[in-house]
Amino acid sequence: MSDFGDPQHGPPPAYGPPPPWAPQEESWPYGPGRPGLATAAGVLGHVTAGLTIVFCLVILLLMFEGAGDSTTAVLLLGLPCSIGLITGANQLLRRESERNLFASALLSVGVLLLSFLLGVASLELQDLVAQIVFLVLAAPLPVLTAVFARNRTVGDWVSAARPHDRPGMRPSG
Repeated sequence: MSDFGDPQHGPPPAYGPPPPWAPQEESWPYGPGRPGLATAAGVLGHVTAGLTIVFCLVILLLMFEGAGDSTTAVLLLGLPCSIGLITGANQLLRRESERNLFASALLSVGVLLLSFLLGVASLELQDLVAQIVFLVLAAPLPVLTAVFARNRTVGDWVSAARPHDRPGMRPSG
């Protein structure tokens, strides 16, 4: 009878290096894979954009019914932000740039703050409380997206893929 500690139950032997036609991930100082924060930033960018688009559609319906005000109209500025979030998330996940995702997430937070400031100036207390609840629920996604996209590890990972950032390489053009 054999025991799990026996050498015969160890991991299977390696079959050598991958063939030359296998896709090779570009290495960076911390290993060959994408950092988890880069994946999280990209996914949060897509989720934030999707929820923003859904809420913009709801706001548009409210505006057409005459139920909207200036604070809800300002939230429609989230639609261009969502386009930037999708574009930036795709660029980050392709290891091209983290800057567009970061900027779009910051603009999304700015839209929420602008809506809040308009609400403070124009809404009655009950409506202002409802808006604050909405903003408290809406703000964490773009804030986390911006923080993750701006993380040093994410920036280093993206920079390691840029040819013009590598020693001895010059940009083409």
